[in-house]
Amino acid sequence: MQKKVEFPVNKTRHIIAEGGSAFGTFAMLGEPALVEMIGYAGLDFVLIDTEHSGNTTEQVGNLVRAAELSGITPIVRVTTNSHELILRALDAGAGGVLVPQVNTAAEAAAAVRAARYAPQGERGVAGVVRAARYGFVPMADYLEGSNRENLVITQVEHIDAVKNLESILAVEGINGIFIGPTDLSQSMGITGQFNDPELKKTIHSVIDKTRRTNKWAGIFCLNAEDAAYWKAAGAQFLTIATEGMIFGAAVRKLHHELHQG
Repeated sequence: MQKKVEFPVNKTRHIIAEGGSAFGTFAMLGEPALVEMIGYAGLDFVLIDTEHSGNTTEQVGNLVRAAELSGITPIVRVTTNSHELILRALDAGAGGVLVPQVNTAAEAAAAVRAARYAPQGERGVAGVVRAARYGFVPMADYLEGSNRENLVITQVEHIDAVKNLESILAVEGINGIFIGPTDLSQSMGITGQFNDPELKKTIHSVIDKTRRTNKWAGIFCLNAEDAAYWKAAGAQFLTIATEGMIFGAAVRKLHHELHQG
């Protein structure tokens, strides 16, 4: 009897749908073993970066596999809001896409069209890609599962996106938004001043407006303390540092302990 292969359940989607908070980190170094360790350590998702890293299409595929192996949701941050790049990430088996620099409702709608199959979007259909388990998931199950489980998250990282937030959130097919504090601060003329009252006020406003629409509010956090603050403010999708930042902090701590006294 042939084994029944089903479209995977998206762990992160279900955590947040049930009222919880999901925690993850960025993967920028292209090393599958580190992604496995992130999962085994108990985080919920990994954001596989292609915007600010050298991760290739082949590396993304291997990082997605490593995430699945260790039981976490692989989400790919694409380089740009490109139909081709979104298609490629999802065909590789990503559980969602994070789309940078989405500043208008029209740009958000374009991301949805690229990520969703008809009738919700215009994603090209290939029933033999890895996302479809190379054809082992029945086509109807694959199409329905993709539209149900895959995430579309757009980044709010420019003051223009803040100004257009209500119309962006009104776009059907978006699961939520993700705040990029550094780029947002740059667009406000206060680059890297994360404790600036105006920046914090703006981020709080974005989170509050997002939560009122029953969509996710996500944010990049520098550390656990930062994550605790924004979780208390209402953010549910919390991305803490990068795997390189975490490793670097551990090495610095080790070095300090070795040279005490």
